[in-house]
Amino acid sequence: MHFRQSYAVVAALVTLTLATTGCTALKGEPSTKPSSSTGSSTSRSTTAVSDRVTAIMVEPTQPAQVVRGSDGKDHVEYNLLVVNVFSDPVTLTGVTVVGTSGEDLMTIQGAKLAAATQTLYTHAPSAVIPASAAVAVEVDLVLPPGRVPDHVSNRITYALPAGVPGAVIVEDTVVKGPTIEVDHARAITIKPPLAGDGWLATSACCSPNVHRDLRLAADGLRFATAETFAVDWALVKGNRVYDGDGSRNEQFYDFGTDVLAVADSTVASTSDGVPETTPFASTPPETKEGFGGNTVILKIADGVYAAYGHLQPGSIQVKVGETVRAGDVIGKLGNTGPSQGPHLHFGLLDKPDLFVGKSLPFVFKNFAVVGTVDFATVTGDELTIVPQSKKLRNAYPLYGSIANFP
Repeated sequence: MHFRQSYAVVAALVTLTLATTGCTALKGEPSTKPSSSTGSSTSRSTTAVSDRVTAIMVEPTQPAQVVRGSDGKDHVEYNLLVVNVFSDPVTLTGVTVVGTSGEDLMTIQGAKLAAATQTLYTHAPSAVIPASAAVAVEVDLVLPPGRVPDHVSNRITYALPAGVPGAVIVEDTVVKGPTIEVDHARAITIKPPLAGDGWLATSACCSPNVHRDLRLAADGLRFATAETFAVDWALVKGNRVYDGDGSRNEQFYDFGTDVLAVADSTVASTSDGVPETTPFASTPPETKEGFGGNTVILKIADGVYAAYGHLQPGSIQVKVGETVRAGDVIGKLGNTGPSQGPHLHFGLLDKPDLFVGKSLPFVFKNFAVVGTVDFATVTGDELTIVPQSKKLRNAYPLYGSIANFP
């Protein structure tokens, strides 16, 4: 669920902006390690302190989380909070992830670093940090299966503006650290929240997009990341998501599709009564609760909740306290709340709260990836699809993937 009006876009016309909730699975247990205030569940670098003046300060926002992606690789996800304490803008030039034994695992530079470096709420990408400002750097460390370390450290390089008098006080343009603890809790295995072929992940982990980018402050003590692994689903036929000009919800191929329980669970909450939104013309809700449109949250296990958003008004078929079985219909896909077009927002949370719950990694037991969309090349209402054909087990559908569900 995203909390700005123009929060997701598959592309100008195809954008199915996504604001919603999450879902979960039954196998695997969520981590019991706290993700409290900035860096509280992490440790600083063990490198000897040098007391050299730097223009930036770097801290982790939470421990890293791991998910097995539909590319067959393990994705290690975390954010770095970078604060510019200098009198002028500084430019990040590189973020290197360092392994347990001191080896360089990955370096983010250039355009990728600019895209991954964002203002905290508006998500504006730029490697330039204004004076006395803070940004988040999103790290997606991709590793072969079985190679995820217990912790990683970071080396951050930056540049100062030329000719700035105050630069004489800065003694080092390299920050070594911080060290990030990696949460090895197994991703939760669930069934898909939809059935059939052609489901496109219009927002999802792990490259920058409105879900991966969302950061809110909770209690003034920690960052809340409620959508890191949440997925916005839209239905593709051919290379489109709707017929005609897409001005009516009924033109979208997914509108009215049955939405399914992803695991045996108990209904924790429901919210109904939000009317449908006209595609590409959503307005900000008047209340916090309106951001998800009509919602359902299922309790799958202690600390594991499946959240669904933007359901059709009057379509919710479950009540609080009821027990549902995996595959049961809980409602119908709609376009309610601040949504640019019909879609299902789905994700897993560690508590039944769409704003300050922590997004949990999940995998589907069985599905197939039949294509990938490169959103950067979309210019109208037709998608550029790279065909694929691979059957997957216990994997997470990465951003832009098109999935066929049993």
